[in-house]
Order: sequence, then C-alpha cells, then structure tokens
Amino acid sequence: MHQPLVFLESFDSTRATANDREHHPNRAQAQTEALLYLLLGHSLAVNNTYGMDSVSVLELADALLSTRSEALNRGKDRTARARLAQARPVLVSWFGADNLLSACAGQFLRVEPGAKFRLSGWAPIDDDHEARKKLAAVLTRNQGDPRQLPDSPAWLGRDHPELAERFDILLRLAEYSGRRDAGYASGVAQVQLADYLDHFTGLENEAVEELARRRHCPGDIALRIRREISSRRGLVDLGKRGWAHELVANSSSDDLQSHEQIREFVDTLYNAVLADSAGAQAGFMSSVPRADARDELKQVNALALEAIRSRRGLVPAQPGPQRAEAAIPTVSGVFTAAETLPGLPVSALRQLFTTYWELVADHDRWPSWRDSCVRLNALLEETTRQHNQTVELPNRPPGGSPVTSRLRDAWAGHLAVLQGLLPDTLRADDGTLVLAARHGGTDYAQLLQMEDLAPDVHANALAVGEHLTGLATAVAE
Repeated sequence: MHQPLVFLESFDSTRATANDREHHPNRAQAQTEALLYLLLGHSLAVNNTYGMDSVSVLELADALLSTRSEALNRGKDRTARARLAQARPVLVSWFGADNLLSACAGQFLRVEPGAKFRLSGWAPIDDDHEARKKLAAVLTRNQGDPRQLPDSPAWLGRDHPELAERFDILLRLAEYSGRRDAGYASGVAQVQLADYLDHFTGLENEAVEELARRRHCPGDIALRIRREISSRRGLVDLGKRGWAHELVANSSSDDLQSHEQIREFVDTLYNAVLADSAGAQAGFMSSVPRADARDELKQVNALALEAIRSRRGLVPAQPGPQRAEAAIPTVSGVFTAAETLPGLPVSALRQLFTTYWELVADHDRWPSWRDSCVRLNALLEETTRQHNQTVELPNRPPGGSPVTSRLRDAWAGHLAVLQGLLPDTLRADDGTLVLAARHGGTDYAQLLQMEDLAPDVHANALAVGEHLTGLATAVAE
C-alpha cells in the first residue's frame, strides 16, 4: 500500500539522544511516536545523520528489524511472509554520498574546528579523532560492493561494548537501506535554516507577537528570541544550528534557560529543513521531554511551527484575518507519564513492534487496516492539496470544507478499526489514539488527536507535538 513519508523530530540525535536508560524518556518518545504513525499507515523518514548518531533511532531500528526477523521465522504462510519482507516501515536517506555507510563515514571524518560533526550517540569517541578515522575506514572498506557489509572491529567491542552494539545496528540498517525502495539519496531543502531565521528576525514586533499569540507563547519570549538571534548575525553562521548548541554549552547559570529556548526554536526549524530534504510529506514536530516539563520549551517549539508556516506562506505573518489553515484539522500529540491517563494497557516497547508485525502478517486483520490507512491518508493529502490551492482565501468556519468533514470521519473510522483490531494494545475513542509503553522501568503514554491542543494540556505533558503537512510542496514566495 502507498505509505506517506513522515519525519519525526523526536529522532533528532543531539536533542533526543539519552544514554541514561533509567531517567530519560526521550527514547520512549521516539518509539511511541514511531509506532503510532506506523499504525496510521505512514513510513518513517530516517536520514543518515540520525540513522547513525541518534540512540533513539538506532534503538528503534533494532526493535523494528529484530521483531520483523522473528515474525518471518515464525511465519509459515508464503503470502504473509512476502508482506513482511516487502514492508517499508522506514525509508533511509543520505545526503552527498553514494549510500548510507559512505555518508556516515563522512560524518565520522568531520573533525575540523568550526565544521566538526559532534557525536551524540558515539559521545565516548567524539574527541578521539583516531577512533573516528578507523571507523570511517571500516565503513568504506567494501565500497566496491555495497552488498558486502564490513564486520564490527574487534577493538570497538573491547574498548566500547555499547558502541559496538550500535555499530552492528548501523550495519543492519545499511543492509536494509540497500533493498529495493528502502533507501535513496536525499535532495536539498527548498527552505534552509538561514531562510527561516532571516524571515523571523525580519518581522516587525507586532507580527512576532501575533505569531506567538496564535501558539500560546508569551510575546516577551518570542521578542527576546528574535532579538538575541538578530544580535548574533555576523558573529556566527546562522545557517548551521551548531551555534545555538554552543550558546547553551557556554551559558552562565543566569542565561541558561533563555539560551535553551533559543536552541529549542532553532532545532525545530532545522528539523523542518531535514524533513523537507528527505522529501517527507509531513513532519511531526515535537518538543523534547524534560524532567521539569518547562512550559516555555513547549511554547517555543510551537512558536517555531508558526514561523515555519509563515515563511512557507501557509499563514500570514502580519496580524489580520486568518486564511484557510485554521479550518484544517491538525494531528496534535502529547507525550506524558502513563499515570496521567489511567486505565491504559501497558506493553514493553519491543512487544508493541511484535504486535505491529503480527498485524501486517494477519490475513484476517490486514485488509481492513490497510484499506482504512489508504482512505485516511488519501484524505490527508487531498486536504493539504486543497489548502495549498486556497491559501489566499479568507478563513472559513471550521468544518466548512467537504474534504475536511470527510477527513474527520476517516480519522474517527480509522480509530474504530484500530480499537477493534488491537483492543489489548491501545485505546482509540473520543477522537484520540493512545498507547502506553514501558521503557527503562517507567511507563509512558503517547496520545494523538485531530484537534489543536488546549493550553492546559501542555502543562501536564512531558512533550507536545504537531503534524506539519506540506513539507515537500512548493514554497509560496
């Protein structure tokens, strides 16, 4: 079946890598978001940066590929096995290289000051230039025959056993990406990070405050972010997000929180660029879960979404009547502690992916799920296309579009299908799709709904997200 490609911001390596399995929910967020979008019938975009350096993505790849292998080994029916083998839950892309391993080797070799690729998932060897060089050499050893994958070097297993496990997962992901329709070279994003920042910093105060108001972000935070970004023009390369991370790393205790807000803003814009480069039809842009669940970081993430829409011409920057965007239902999400949503069935994350592959292989359940996915995603695409064609029209009342009404019906219908097919795995009622997963000894829940999130919902969430459509469409200048 046709599977629209979605980019998940929770895959971000420098934002979402969490090496403390017991206390960081980042990895659970990436996997629960991934599973829900798989159940909506999407494929997941993984670029070479996150495919190599994000612990969240490597853990996800391990879970997905391992549970599929187990399902293939269990299956006896030829048709079901073919469906499992042909499924493309992940589409891997690479930029400026011939394949995934070549692109990853290039990242290991980038160690020059000012251009260094800072390793998150490989932090123990970030400053070990010799180790980085040796890993790059291993990855490119068999470039004459990309089907012949290298072996994990013995020294890595001896000195860094956890990194050796990640190296092996990377090799499996590379093998997967070499299969038909599973990997491809990505293009150049239509809007670059510098373009978004130029647009935002060029707005008048009133326009910045209007963008903030729409996203329930305090106006003073939005104006301060605009002011501080503007003050660094000419001092740093605004087109590379590293400057925002350096800003946080070099912050005093007095400046830390405000600089973290700038980093959150810049990171969200940067991930929209990556999603566009990968050719994703949509992105789920979500804030990073924090132990203190600071509202400001969620508000800044939402502000960045509005800045993206404004630069792409999907909403007006200046105060005034809204255009058709407000009439289009948006898939919004909450990542939270499972205890805030009592009564949910809780599963280990690996079991959730086993359940997903069982659904794909099941002759009785597969057709109804597939048909519902196709119907829902066709209407999502039609709604986006209609919006792009009517974006200059004055805003219409919610529900005024026949396509929008059908989309809401398809969403409700798909939730009913999922509830019937997976009653012991998730909850799908009252317009919300929710599942709970156990990770690192803690239970987390991910919720998706086709409505905007109320401001009070933000306060109870570890992270919030929103489905941003039309990332690969033409830019309205």
